[in-house]
Amino acid sequence: MSDRENTIIDGVLRFPRTGLDVLIVGCGLAGMMAAIECWRKGHDVRIIEKAPGLSEAGDIVAIGPSAWANLQKYPSMLEEWNRISIDCHTTFHYLDGRRAREPMEFEYNREIAAQHAAYPLRVRSVLGRAHLALMLLNQCKRLNIPITWNVSIVAYEEEAEIATAISEDGRRFSGDIVIAADGIGSKSHGAVLGHPVRAIGTGYTCYRVMVSTESFKTVPSVQKALREQERPEVRVYNGQNLHCVFVLSPTIVSVILTRKEKDDDDSAIESWASTVSSDRVLAGISDIESWDPLLIDIIRMSPEARIVRWKLCMRNPQRKWTSSGGRIVQIGDSAHSFIPTSANGACMALEDGASLAECLRIAGKENCADGAKVHELLRYQRVTVIQRTGFANRRELHRPTDELPKNIEDLMRQGKWIWCHNPERYATENYTQAHASLKSGAPFQNTNLPPGHKFEDWTLEDEVEKEKMGIAVPDLKQNGDWSIV
Repeated sequence: MSDRENTIIDGVLRFPRTGLDVLIVGCGLAGMMAAIECWRKGHDVRIIEKAPGLSEAGDIVAIGPSAWANLQKYPSMLEEWNRISIDCHTTFHYLDGRRAREPMEFEYNREIAAQHAAYPLRVRSVLGRAHLALMLLNQCKRLNIPITWNVSIVAYEEEAEIATAISEDGRRFSGDIVIAADGIGSKSHGAVLGHPVRAIGTGYTCYRVMVSTESFKTVPSVQKALREQERPEVRVYNGQNLHCVFVLSPTIVSVILTRKEKDDDDSAIESWASTVSSDRVLAGISDIESWDPLLIDIIRMSPEARIVRWKLCMRNPQRKWTSSGGRIVQIGDSAHSFIPTSANGACMALEDGASLAECLRIAGKENCADGAKVHELLRYQRVTVIQRTGFANRRELHRPTDELPKNIEDLMRQGKWIWCHNPERYATENYTQAHASLKSGAPFQNTNLPPGHKFEDWTLEDEVEKEKMGIAVPDLKQNGDWSIV
């Protein structure tokens, strides 16, 4: 087909072909979003994945407008998203079930909020992780993006004009650019940093479950709550060294209980295969009689082998996401892991895909390595600040129930700087200046941070130690403008 003709598949208008061969390792959220965005930007893209197929494991994710700035460019996916996403409001509760304040909208859906990046879309923030993954997979299939399953990558290599991912059985998969989207245990660190990087435990464990609401049709407390609710809700419970997020909707029920546990307990691994019984979860609640009976019923009646025990691990923020030659680039958890209280891990993974695809388009095939490095420069500071919010939010949530702040709506505040951001547009507008900074040292300052924010590096070890010692630290959200209007 001539470059003078429009390429439109599934209603998606494709940019002119770049001739850039992009290999993506990992068929998770980050990998699939990068794949469809790379396809739209004219790159030749394929995915390899170690699993035999798409996993149905996982609970819920909350994804804000910045991840959906390009959703309207995919008409079929937009319709599917509108079917599977859940328009929840949020309520804060004491552990005994009493409501701490009236329900409120997610901040970007409030009438007073600034116009978000996905406007005029009404952002229905809550999705089942498996439903979201299937939505992205369906879009990959509609665009005829090749996916090869059962390929476990154990090493990455880079040469002057090519990068290669090497599988466990010795096969070699190469491309002009290799995107490592294979999660927190990625084997790409050797090529990017020169050494493997271990994730560090944060001292907390998550118990996570999501099941169909139909599973609780004979549970009176659940049916009563469903009859009485005006709309689906995200309930947030808080207590000393713990919090719980509970989603109740006509289609899915999800519980994410986070509590402090011994650091030397290695039985909780960061894997969806580590399941425990409801009795095991409830046995860890010493004052169970004082907890919301509805929450206890949900945990108790959850199907066997559906509750995942997940040790919360992170890696330190790493300044380098690209190999020395720029042909291997990490995205999603491979580059930046999050703890759930940031409420933005999946969102940042999806932002990565839009940013990287555009940087590679601007760079072109001959300069694609520069494109990967510009992407890193544009993203590192933004992502690092948002990673740190996980600790700031956890400190606020993990306090005695009688110490909830007066302005409870600010408990998990994100700020318009997060959800007004359009990662594709930011890459388009800032590529030239960022590239000049990399090549000649010309001044460049990121503007995808809170206005007035003074960026500072931090370490996971310091944050965990401060939590252990109960040391109050200056509020991250006082550094710059975190307002929503």
